Amino acid sequence: MGVTVIDFAARWQTPVCVGDGPLLTKTIWGPADALRHMKTIGHRSGPIYWRALHLCQHAVTNGVHPEICRPHFIAACAENDARRFDEE
Repeated sequence: MGVTVIDFAARWQTPVCVGDGPLLTKTIWGPADALRHMKTIGHRSGPIYWRALHLCQHAVTNGVHPEICRPHFIAACAENDARRFDEE
């Protein structure tokens, strides 16, 4: 049985700032932070969300370079915001 190494310290070159409403109060530094944040967003479904989740998981297990998941994470956050605003 092999050992899977988890790289919680993987970082993006440029962090992503997120928040509720117009204030961006939280800084996401890399895929591990992104995974924690994705557990808190309101809309955890759909292909954009699942693609971002999958790539972030692979980035912390060294399956893909961390920068690959960053734009997908941003897209998942944007979709969540759009859905939230549609509901208001």
